[in-house]
Amino acid sequence: MALNRLTKFFTGPSPHLSREEAIKVFTRDQFKCYYCGLDGQRNFESWLILTIDHIHPHAKGGSRSMENLVTACQPCNLIKGKRVYKSLQEAKEHVLAKREEWRKVYHQQVKAA
Repeated sequence: MALNRLTKFFTGPSPHLSREEAIKVFTRDQFKCYYCGLDGQRNFESWLILTIDHIHPHAKGGSRSMENLVTACQPCNLIKGKRVYKSLQEAKEHVLAKREEWRKVYHQQVKAA
């Protein structure tokens, strides 16, 4: 119990969004990941990995307003993390560069296996 309170003290409250709020963001963004373009309307499996990303991270003081939220797939959201970027475009460039870096490592590992 004390560990949970310490975690909340350092990370702040969880950035929970209601299902209705999430659907509004998904609809606005046409169920596509802002960063890589994964289309959640194409098939159910793609839709399952869509999340809501805080452009300016909630853990760093970002709001839950629609202007601070975008649709992101789980891998892109994980790559972006809690870093603060000068712009949304800078965040997108970072995420895409990291995905490409990981793609090369993946292909190297598959080839070696």
